[in-house]
Amino acid sequence: MDQYANYTLRDFIQDEHFIDWVKYPDAESNGFWESVRKTYPGQSAVMDQATGLVNGFATFYPEVPDSEIEKARQAIMDQYPRGRILPISRQRLYLSVAASVILLLGFALWFRSDVITIPFSQKPLTGSKTEIHAANEGETTKVITLSDGSTITLSPKSSVTYEMNGSDRRVVHLQGEAFFSVTKNAQKPFFVYANGLITKVLGTRFKVSAYPNGEEVKVEVSSGRVRVYSTETGKNDPESHGLTLTPNQQAVYRKKDLQLTRMVVEKPKVLVTVEQLKTYTYTDTPISKIFEGLEDIYGIKVVYDQEKFKNCRLNMSLSDESLFEKLELIGKVVEARYNIIDGQVIFIGDGCGE
Repeated sequence: MDQYANYTLRDFIQDEHFIDWVKYPDAESNGFWESVRKTYPGQSAVMDQATGLVNGFATFYPEVPDSEIEKARQAIMDQYPRGRILPISRQRLYLSVAASVILLLGFALWFRSDVITIPFSQKPLTGSKTEIHAANEGETTKVITLSDGSTITLSPKSSVTYEMNGSDRRVVHLQGEAFFSVTKNAQKPFFVYANGLITKVLGTRFKVSAYPNGEEVKVEVSSGRVRVYSTETGKNDPESHGLTLTPNQQAVYRKKDLQLTRMVVEKPKVLVTVEQLKTYTYTDTPISKIFEGLEDIYGIKVVYDQEKFKNCRLNMSLSDESLFEKLELIGKVVEARYNIIDGQVIFIGDGCGE
Protein backbone atom coordinates (compact mmCIF):
# COMPACT_ATOMS: atom_id res chain seq x y z
CA MET A 1 0.00 0.00 0.00
CA ASP A 2 3.01 2.30 0.43
CA GLN A 3 3.13 3.17 -3.26
CA TYR A 4 -0.16 5.10 -2.97
CA ALA A 5 1.44 7.68 -0.70
CA ASN A 6 2.94 9.46 -3.71
CA TYR A 7 0.44 8.46 -6.39
CA THR A 8 -0.42 11.24 -8.86
CA LEU A 9 -3.63 11.66 -10.82
CA ARG A 10 -1.89 9.95 -13.74
CA ASP A 11 -0.98 6.99 -11.56
CA PHE A 12 -4.49 6.47 -10.24
CA ILE A 13 -6.23 6.49 -13.63
CA GLN A 14 -3.62 4.09 -14.98
CA ASP A 15 -3.99 1.69 -12.05
CA GLU A 16 -6.16 -1.24 -13.18
CA HIS A 17 -7.17 -2.12 -9.61
CA PHE A 18 -8.35 1.46 -9.05
CA ILE A 19 -10.27 1.47 -12.36
CA ASP A 20 -11.97 -1.85 -11.54
CA TRP A 21 -12.98 -0.52 -8.14
CA VAL A 22 -14.55 2.65 -9.58
CA LYS A 23 -16.43 0.81 -12.33
CA TYR A 24 -17.36 -2.38 -10.43
CA PRO A 25 -17.19 -1.71 -6.67
CA ASP A 26 -17.73 -4.48 -4.15
CA ALA A 27 -17.31 -4.87 -0.40
CA GLU A 28 -13.70 -6.04 -0.62
CA SER A 29 -12.48 -3.30 -2.97
CA ASN A 30 -14.42 -0.63 -1.09
CA GLY A 31 -12.69 -1.68 2.11
CA PHE A 32 -9.25 -1.61 0.49
CA TRP A 33 -9.55 1.84 -1.10
CA GLU A 34 -11.17 3.28 2.01
CA SER A 35 -8.13 2.11 3.96
CA VAL A 36 -5.92 3.91 1.41
CA ARG A 37 -7.87 7.12 2.07
CA LYS A 38 -7.48 6.74 5.82
CA THR A 39 -3.79 5.88 5.63
CA TYR A 40 -2.98 8.75 3.25
CA PRO A 41 -5.64 11.43 3.82
CA GLY A 42 -3.72 13.85 1.62
CA GLN A 43 -4.51 11.62 -1.35
CA SER A 44 -8.28 11.79 -0.89
CA ALA A 45 -8.78 14.78 -3.20
CA VAL A 46 -6.64 13.20 -5.94
CA MET A 47 -8.64 9.96 -5.64
CA ASP A 48 -11.87 11.93 -6.02
CA GLN A 49 -10.58 13.56 -9.21
CA ALA A 50 -9.46 10.20 -10.60
CA THR A 51 -12.81 8.65 -9.73
CA GLY A 52 -14.59 11.41 -11.62
CA LEU A 53 -12.45 10.86 -14.71
CA VAL A 54 -12.94 7.08 -14.74
CA ASN A 55 -16.69 7.49 -14.23
CA GLY A 56 -16.76 10.11 -16.94
CA PHE A 57 -15.27 7.77 -19.51
CA ALA A 58 -17.53 4.89 -18.45
CA THR A 59 -20.85 6.75 -18.28
CA PHE A 60 -20.76 9.81 -20.53
CA TYR A 61 -19.76 7.70 -23.53
CA PRO A 62 -21.15 4.18 -22.87
CA GLU A 63 -21.24 3.40 -26.60
CA VAL A 64 -17.43 3.62 -26.87
CA PRO A 65 -15.67 0.23 -26.47
CA ASP A 66 -13.39 -0.19 -23.47
CA SER A 67 -10.40 -0.63 -25.78
CA GLU A 68 -10.95 2.82 -27.30
CA ILE A 69 -11.50 4.36 -23.88
CA GLU A 70 -8.14 2.97 -22.83
CA LYS A 71 -6.47 4.47 -25.89
CA ALA A 72 -8.08 7.83 -25.19
CA ARG A 73 -7.00 7.70 -21.56
CA GLN A 74 -3.43 7.00 -22.62
CA ALA A 75 -3.53 9.82 -25.19
CA ILE A 76 -4.63 12.27 -22.51
CA MET A 77 -1.90 11.11 -20.18
CA ASP A 78 0.69 11.53 -22.93
CA GLN A 79 -0.29 15.21 -23.01
CA TYR A 80 -0.07 15.57 -19.25
CA PRO A 81 3.44 16.74 -18.27
CA ARG A 82 5.10 14.17 -16.03
CA GLY A 83 7.52 16.51 -14.30
CA ARG A 84 5.17 19.36 -13.64
CA ILE A 85 2.73 19.38 -10.75
CA LEU A 86 -0.50 21.23 -11.55
CA PRO A 87 -3.20 22.28 -9.13
CA ILE A 88 -6.10 19.82 -9.04
CA SER A 89 -8.48 22.35 -10.62
CA ARG A 90 -6.08 22.93 -13.54
CA GLN A 91 -5.49 19.21 -13.98
CA ARG A 92 -9.22 18.69 -14.16
CA LEU A 93 -9.68 21.42 -16.75
CA TYR A 94 -6.92 20.12 -18.99
CA LEU A 95 -8.11 16.53 -18.78
CA SER A 96 -11.74 17.48 -19.42
CA VAL A 97 -10.83 19.52 -22.50
CA ALA A 98 -8.54 16.80 -23.81
CA ALA A 99 -11.22 14.15 -23.38
CA SER A 100 -13.79 16.27 -25.18
CA VAL A 101 -11.47 16.95 -28.11
CA ILE A 102 -10.53 13.29 -28.46
CA LEU A 103 -14.15 12.20 -28.54
CA LEU A 104 -15.24 14.95 -30.92
CA LEU A 105 -12.50 14.26 -33.46
CA GLY A 106 -13.03 10.51 -33.27
CA PHE A 107 -10.83 8.07 -31.43
CA ALA A 108 -9.46 6.54 -34.62
CA LEU A 109 -7.89 9.78 -35.81
CA TRP A 110 -5.77 9.99 -32.69
CA PHE A 111 -3.95 6.81 -33.46
CA ARG A 112 -3.21 7.10 -37.17
CA SER A 113 0.54 7.43 -37.79
CA ASP A 114 0.04 10.41 -40.11
CA VAL A 115 -1.83 12.54 -37.57
CA ILE A 116 0.09 14.97 -35.36
CA THR A 117 -1.27 15.38 -31.81
CA ILE A 118 -2.28 18.96 -31.03
CA PRO A 119 -0.64 20.43 -27.90
CA PHE A 120 -3.00 21.60 -25.13
CA SER A 121 -2.20 25.24 -25.77
CA GLN A 122 -3.49 24.94 -29.34
CA LYS A 123 -6.71 23.06 -28.55
CA PRO A 124 -10.02 24.94 -28.44
CA LEU A 125 -11.18 25.69 -24.91
CA THR A 126 -14.75 26.63 -25.86
CA GLY A 127 -17.52 24.65 -24.22
CA SER A 128 -15.44 23.59 -21.23
CA LYS A 129 -17.49 22.51 -18.25
CA THR A 130 -17.44 23.40 -14.62
CA GLU A 131 -18.48 20.50 -12.41
CA ILE A 132 -19.57 20.98 -8.81
CA HIS A 133 -19.28 18.30 -6.15
CA ALA A 134 -21.52 18.11 -3.09
CA ALA A 135 -21.71 15.50 -0.33
CA ASN A 136 -23.97 14.90 2.65
CA GLU A 137 -22.00 13.70 5.65
CA GLY A 138 -24.78 14.57 8.10
CA GLU A 139 -27.57 12.52 9.60
CA THR A 140 -30.48 14.25 7.82
CA THR A 141 -31.24 15.02 4.19
CA LYS A 142 -29.54 17.95 2.48
CA VAL A 143 -31.27 20.06 -0.19
CA ILE A 144 -29.18 21.32 -3.11
CA THR A 145 -30.68 23.92 -5.45
CA LEU A 146 -29.23 23.87 -8.96
CA SER A 147 -28.80 26.86 -11.24
CA ASP A 148 -31.80 25.85 -13.38
CA GLY A 149 -34.12 25.79 -10.36
CA SER A 150 -34.10 22.00 -9.98
CA THR A 151 -33.48 20.58 -6.52
CA ILE A 152 -31.68 17.49 -5.25
CA THR A 153 -32.62 16.20 -1.79
CA LEU A 154 -29.50 14.25 -0.90
CA SER A 155 -29.74 11.42 1.62
CA PRO A 156 -27.07 10.97 4.32
CA LYS A 157 -23.79 9.35 3.22
CA SER A 158 -24.52 10.29 -0.40
CA SER A 159 -22.82 12.59 -2.89
CA VAL A 160 -23.38 14.17 -6.32
CA THR A 161 -21.24 15.78 -8.99
CA TYR A 162 -23.22 17.96 -11.36
CA GLU A 163 -22.83 20.13 -14.44
CA MET A 164 -25.68 22.45 -15.49
CA ASN A 165 -23.92 24.59 -18.11
CA GLY A 166 -23.53 22.08 -20.93
CA SER A 167 -24.96 23.15 -24.26
CA ASP A 168 -27.40 20.28 -24.77
CA ARG A 169 -27.89 18.52 -21.43
CA ARG A 170 -27.85 18.79 -17.66
CA VAL A 171 -25.82 16.04 -15.98
CA VAL A 172 -25.65 14.65 -12.45
CA HIS A 173 -23.50 11.76 -11.18
CA LEU A 174 -24.90 10.20 -8.00
CA GLN A 175 -23.44 7.91 -5.36
CA GLY A 176 -25.98 6.94 -2.73
CA GLU A 177 -29.58 8.11 -2.73
CA ALA A 178 -31.33 11.32 -3.71
CA PHE A 179 -34.76 12.67 -4.58
CA PHE A 180 -34.84 14.89 -7.68
CA SER A 181 -37.32 17.62 -8.56
CA VAL A 182 -36.38 18.67 -12.09
CA THR A 183 -37.36 21.92 -13.78
CA LYS A 184 -38.76 21.20 -17.23
CA ASN A 185 -36.61 22.13 -20.22
CA ALA A 186 -37.40 20.20 -23.40
CA GLN A 187 -34.31 21.56 -25.15
CA LYS A 188 -31.97 20.45 -22.39
CA PRO A 189 -32.79 17.03 -20.90
CA PHE A 190 -31.62 16.09 -17.42
CA PHE A 191 -29.47 12.95 -16.98
CA VAL A 192 -28.66 11.13 -13.74
CA TYR A 193 -25.78 8.61 -13.91
CA ALA A 194 -25.85 6.20 -10.98
CA ASN A 195 -23.85 3.01 -10.66
CA GLY A 196 -24.44 1.73 -14.20
CA LEU A 197 -27.96 3.09 -14.68
CA ILE A 198 -28.90 6.26 -16.57
CA THR A 199 -32.12 8.17 -15.92
CA LYS A 200 -33.19 10.69 -18.57
CA VAL A 201 -35.93 13.24 -17.86
CA LEU A 202 -37.29 16.55 -19.12
CA GLY A 203 -39.09 17.65 -15.96
CA THR A 204 -40.39 15.45 -13.16
CA ARG A 205 -39.94 14.23 -9.58
CA PHE A 206 -38.22 10.93 -8.84
CA LYS A 207 -35.87 9.15 -6.46
CA VAL A 208 -32.68 7.26 -7.30
CA SER A 209 -31.05 4.76 -4.92
CA ALA A 210 -27.57 3.70 -6.04
CA TYR A 211 -25.26 2.87 -3.16
CA PRO A 212 -21.77 1.64 -4.18
CA ASN A 213 -22.06 -1.57 -2.14
CA GLY A 214 -25.67 -2.29 -3.11
CA GLU A 215 -26.65 -5.12 -5.44
CA GLU A 216 -29.43 -3.07 -7.04
CA VAL A 217 -30.08 0.42 -8.37
CA LYS A 218 -33.63 1.76 -8.04
CA VAL A 219 -35.46 4.63 -9.72
CA GLU A 220 -38.92 5.55 -8.36
CA VAL A 221 -41.13 8.09 -10.15
CA SER A 222 -43.45 10.45 -8.24
CA SER A 223 -44.63 12.56 -11.18
CA GLY A 224 -43.95 12.95 -14.89
CA ARG A 225 -42.15 10.36 -17.00
CA VAL A 226 -38.54 9.18 -17.10
CA ARG A 227 -36.53 6.87 -19.31
CA VAL A 228 -34.06 4.53 -17.62
CA TYR A 229 -31.44 2.38 -19.29
CA SER A 230 -28.19 0.62 -18.49
CA THR A 231 -24.77 1.54 -19.79
CA GLU A 232 -24.09 -2.18 -20.22
CA THR A 233 -26.95 -3.08 -22.61
CA GLY A 234 -27.45 -2.06 -26.21
CA LYS A 235 -23.99 -0.52 -26.58
CA ASN A 236 -24.84 1.18 -29.88
CA ASP A 237 -28.15 2.60 -28.67
CA PRO A 238 -28.59 1.87 -24.95
CA GLU A 239 -31.63 4.13 -24.54
CA SER A 240 -33.68 2.01 -26.97
CA HIS A 241 -33.19 -0.97 -24.63
CA GLY A 242 -34.50 0.92 -21.61
CA LEU A 243 -37.84 1.36 -19.85
CA THR A 244 -40.23 4.29 -19.57
CA LEU A 245 -41.55 4.88 -16.06
CA THR A 246 -44.69 6.76 -15.04
CA PRO A 247 -45.87 7.79 -11.53
CA ASN A 248 -45.88 5.00 -8.92
CA GLN A 249 -43.63 2.83 -11.08
CA GLN A 250 -40.02 1.96 -10.35
CA ALA A 251 -37.16 0.35 -12.22
CA VAL A 252 -34.86 -2.06 -10.43
CA TYR A 253 -31.48 -2.73 -12.01
CA ARG A 254 -29.58 -5.80 -10.79
CA LYS A 255 -25.90 -5.20 -11.40
CA LYS A 256 -24.96 -8.87 -11.03
CA ASP A 257 -26.91 -10.08 -14.07
CA LEU A 258 -27.60 -6.69 -15.74
CA GLN A 259 -31.37 -7.18 -15.42
CA LEU A 260 -33.63 -4.10 -15.62
CA THR A 261 -37.19 -4.67 -14.36
CA ARG A 262 -40.21 -2.38 -14.16
CA MET A 263 -42.32 -2.69 -10.99
CA VAL A 264 -44.95 -0.89 -8.94
CA VAL A 265 -43.49 1.04 -6.00
CA GLU A 266 -43.91 -0.46 -2.54
CA LYS A 267 -46.39 2.19 -1.36
CA PRO A 268 -48.20 3.80 -4.33
CA LYS A 269 -49.24 7.40 -3.64
CA VAL A 270 -52.55 9.02 -4.48
CA LEU A 271 -52.14 11.33 -7.49
CA VAL A 272 -55.42 13.25 -7.16
CA THR A 273 -56.47 15.85 -4.59
CA VAL A 274 -58.28 14.97 -1.36
CA GLU A 275 -61.49 16.50 -2.71
CA GLN A 276 -61.23 14.58 -5.96
CA LEU A 277 -60.60 11.34 -4.09
CA LYS A 278 -63.95 11.65 -2.29
CA THR A 279 -65.79 11.47 -5.60
CA TYR A 280 -64.63 7.92 -6.31
CA THR A 281 -67.59 6.24 -4.57
CA TYR A 282 -69.60 3.64 -6.47
CA THR A 283 -73.00 1.99 -6.11
CA ASP A 284 -73.88 -1.05 -8.23
CA THR A 285 -71.15 -0.02 -10.68
CA PRO A 286 -69.47 -2.15 -13.39
CA ILE A 287 -66.00 -3.28 -12.37
CA SER A 288 -64.60 -1.60 -15.48
CA LYS A 289 -65.49 1.82 -14.02
CA ILE A 290 -63.84 0.93 -10.72
CA PHE A 291 -60.63 -0.14 -12.47
CA GLU A 292 -60.70 3.16 -14.41
CA GLY A 293 -61.00 4.96 -11.06
CA LEU A 294 -57.97 3.11 -9.71
CA GLU A 295 -55.96 4.12 -12.78
CA ASP A 296 -56.99 7.76 -12.26
CA ILE A 297 -56.00 7.72 -8.59
CA TYR A 298 -52.69 5.85 -8.82
CA GLY A 299 -51.66 6.06 -12.48
CA ILE A 300 -51.27 2.27 -12.57
CA LYS A 301 -52.88 0.40 -15.44
CA VAL A 302 -55.19 -2.52 -14.57
CA VAL A 303 -55.25 -5.33 -17.14
CA TYR A 304 -58.11 -7.87 -17.11
CA ASP A 305 -60.35 -9.95 -19.36
CA GLN A 306 -63.15 -7.52 -20.11
CA GLU A 307 -65.45 -10.23 -21.45
CA LYS A 308 -65.14 -12.42 -18.35
CA PHE A 309 -65.66 -9.54 -15.91
CA LYS A 310 -68.31 -7.60 -17.83
CA ASN A 311 -71.13 -8.70 -15.49
CA CYS A 312 -69.26 -7.87 -12.26
CA ARG A 313 -70.77 -4.92 -10.37
CA LEU A 314 -69.62 -3.53 -7.02
CA ASN A 315 -70.52 -1.15 -4.22
CA MET A 316 -67.40 0.48 -2.81
CA SER A 317 -65.43 3.65 -2.12
CA LEU A 318 -61.85 4.17 -3.27
CA SER A 319 -61.10 6.95 -0.79
CA ASP A 320 -59.81 4.98 2.19
CA GLU A 321 -57.56 1.94 1.85
CA SER A 322 -54.25 1.66 0.03
CA LEU A 323 -54.09 0.43 -3.57
CA PHE A 324 -53.22 -3.11 -2.58
CA GLU A 325 -55.93 -3.24 0.09
CA LYS A 326 -58.47 -2.13 -2.51
CA LEU A 327 -57.29 -4.78 -4.94
CA GLU A 328 -57.58 -7.44 -2.23
CA LEU A 329 -61.14 -6.31 -1.48
CA ILE A 330 -62.15 -6.35 -5.15
CA GLY A 331 -60.59 -9.81 -5.52
CA LYS A 332 -62.63 -11.20 -2.61
CA VAL A 333 -65.90 -9.79 -3.97
CA VAL A 334 -65.48 -11.18 -7.50
CA GLU A 335 -63.44 -14.25 -6.50
CA ALA A 336 -60.34 -13.24 -8.42
CA ARG A 337 -56.67 -12.62 -7.71
CA TYR A 338 -54.12 -10.13 -8.97
CA ASN A 339 -50.44 -10.05 -9.85
CA ILE A 340 -48.05 -7.16 -10.39
CA ILE A 341 -46.19 -7.65 -13.67
CA ASP A 342 -44.07 -5.08 -15.55
CA GLY A 343 -45.44 -2.20 -13.48
CA GLN A 344 -49.07 -3.12 -14.12
CA VAL A 345 -51.85 -4.85 -12.17
CA ILE A 346 -53.01 -8.08 -13.83
CA PHE A 347 -56.44 -9.30 -12.60
CA ILE A 348 -57.12 -13.01 -13.05
CA GLY A 349 -60.37 -14.89 -12.44
CA ASP A 350 -63.45 -16.53 -13.95
CA GLY A 351 -65.51 -13.35 -13.71
CA CYS A 352 -69.17 -13.06 -12.74
CA GLY A 353 -72.16 -15.00 -14.05
CA GLU A 354 -75.24 -13.55 -15.71
